[in-house]
Amino acid sequence: MIVMEGIEWLDVNESLPDDEMTVLLYHPTLNEPVWLGYFNQHFFYDVMGDQHPNGAVTHWAEMPAGPEGDL
Repeated sequence: MIVMEGIEWLDVNESLPDDEMTVLLYHPTLNEPVWLGYFNQHFFYDVMGDQHPNGAVTHWAEMPAGPEGDL
């Protein structure tokens, strides 16, 4: 069993990730609302490079560090 640190979700109206930093994104109207993406100047993109309109992504979180040591 692996226990991971908690994920802190940040409101996009209060803070934004650094440009081009891969983060977890929350888009509440999608069937799968949590996915990987990044912010670039004024818009959020998924890892495939598709742009998501302003207001669609409501929260973001830094990527968790992952497990330590041998698995």
